[in-house]
Amino acid sequence: MSPLTRRVASSFVLIAVWAFAGRVMAQKPLDDPILERMQKDLFFLASPECEGRGVDTPGIDKAADHIAAAFQAAGLQPASKDGTFFQPFKITLSSKLGKENSLTLTGPKGQKLEPKLRTDYTPMGYTGAGQVQAELVFAGYGISAPTLEYDDYAGVAVDGKFVVILRRTPRYGEKGERRFDTTVARDDDSPHAAFATKIELAAKKKAAGVIIVNDSTAAGRTDPLPAYELHASGTTPAQIPVLFLKRSIIDEILAAAGQKSLKEIEDAINDKLRPVVFPLPGWTAATTVSLERKQVDAKNVVGVLEGAGPLKDETVIIGAHYDHVGYGHFGSAGGPSARGKIHFGADDNASGTTGLIEMARRFGAIPNREGRRLVFIAFSGEEIGLLGSLHYCKEPLFPLEKTVAMVNMDMIGRTKPVPIDWLGLFGKKDRLVIYGTGTGDYFDGLVNDVSRGADFRLYKVRASASNSDNHAFYMKKIPVLFFFTGLHPEYHRPTDVPEKIDIPGMKKVVDLAEKIVHELLTRETPPKFTAVRESAPLDPTTPQPEPKRTGPRLGILPDYAYEGAGVRLEGVAPGSIAEKTGLKDGDVIVEIGGKPVPNITAYMEAMGTKRPGETIDIVVDRAGKKLTLKAKLE
Repeated sequence: MSPLTRRVASSFVLIAVWAFAGRVMAQKPLDDPILERMQKDLFFLASPECEGRGVDTPGIDKAADHIAAAFQAAGLQPASKDGTFFQPFKITLSSKLGKENSLTLTGPKGQKLEPKLRTDYTPMGYTGAGQVQAELVFAGYGISAPTLEYDDYAGVAVDGKFVVILRRTPRYGEKGERRFDTTVARDDDSPHAAFATKIELAAKKKAAGVIIVNDSTAAGRTDPLPAYELHASGTTPAQIPVLFLKRSIIDEILAAAGQKSLKEIEDAINDKLRPVVFPLPGWTAATTVSLERKQVDAKNVVGVLEGAGPLKDETVIIGAHYDHVGYGHFGSAGGPSARGKIHFGADDNASGTTGLIEMARRFGAIPNREGRRLVFIAFSGEEIGLLGSLHYCKEPLFPLEKTVAMVNMDMIGRTKPVPIDWLGLFGKKDRLVIYGTGTGDYFDGLVNDVSRGADFRLYKVRASASNSDNHAFYMKKIPVLFFFTGLHPEYHRPTDVPEKIDIPGMKKVVDLAEKIVHELLTRETPPKFTAVRESAPLDPTTPQPEPKRTGPRLGILPDYAYEGAGVRLEGVAPGSIAEKTGLKDGDVIVEIGGKPVPNITAYMEAMGTKRPGETIDIVVDRAGKKLTLKAKLE
């Protein structure tokens, strides 16, 4: 069946679906041809035909085809190596350990250790499957950071070896200039602390496998093992085994090898900030890792307008994610009743994708354009963890070292009039948040200059928000700007429909973004990357939401990037139960009402069983100390 025939056939099905649902997606007549075409794109992307653009639905492929066709019509060239507009990658939707999993550690004198699965060790969600037997090498924290003058892999051969590395970074939790990575707001924000970074680096060094152990700051009293499921979904699996092992077992091996304990090694590294690495002669690890994974094929949609003149070899990227949460089986904020219903994702992020297409039309229509190369990317997999943008940064189609800026649009369709001043004395204007104004040396001035007369109440945030695709580029030290019009009650719910989008407001955002991109394309001096140490709020214009559930709300902002056991707090709402209870930023909730809280899902389940009027115990880890706080629920 040809694409045209499929489209005609699906149109009849679509009419039947709408009639059955008793809902017609009405497009209001607009007298501006730009508004008309933006409305048309938006209503298609957020239509039942695209099925909420879930990464596991056929509808997302229809959305990708629509974007690619629009790019081609705008005059963009396919950017992928295969001559298409698509950059493919895989997404892991679900994964669990198989029946055959084992680990045996043997020493030069016949020593034999057989750690128990899920008690002494566990394969991590990042792991590859298969059987590996290799010698052990201790490689410190598994970090290579030339700009910080620190490299655990310098002078040690790990090719074909099982590397044993510590979690986190040296001097974790220290303050001021003694910190390991002073370019970030928090130690957890450092790319060198991330599991994925350590694993990818070990693989590049041709290690046969990775064994990670808690550093002393993460071990606490119980030396917890991260559940396999915690990192199993959404991630791109490694090609080598990745295991997490108890410190006591590594300490036993170190003692047998005549080496210092892990704690002594950590202290030595922290003292002078110099790596401590060494082989463990005669010690080998033999492991079998079996998995049951469900993966889907995903793709970014990438088009390019080549530059001209002296700046033509440099690149500016405009991006927006086009995926959403499909039928709400993951990522829905609507609770159990919303699961199985299409989450149309009109604002999140059909609006940004529509803006991306509109920008492609405008820049594609400029004859003989001078300036930098302009790359347009519609990312997939954002809702599962920025997977599309992370994949592009891992396998860029144009050199990242020549990419001078990235401009992102995510949720730009719900402009809302807000007071110009905090007291509301001077009227109202539509709100617009621009993140990343501190990530480029002249971004703040550029935004100020271009936004004059733009009729927005502008909220500028210096930091790069970590919850959208711009952050993948920021982590690669590329200056970023992120356009956002704010959260709303329909966020990640079936009610985020195209009829509720402010089309003229969306166009107004695109108009401003276009002017800023034009400056980035033509200014002789590219912006210089600047690391911003403070964290970015999710939405500086509204109170911060918690995930939807049936129980009372504490009033916390979970740190969704936190990889440890428990729920780390990134914020506490003023006047909330959390504030009254004494919860603070940085606390890690590990237990609620006598039930352990290993992750955000367990937290939501625990709170869902509580009722207003109850008084419950909340156990938190605060700077390594356990505290029990009593919360009276309202």
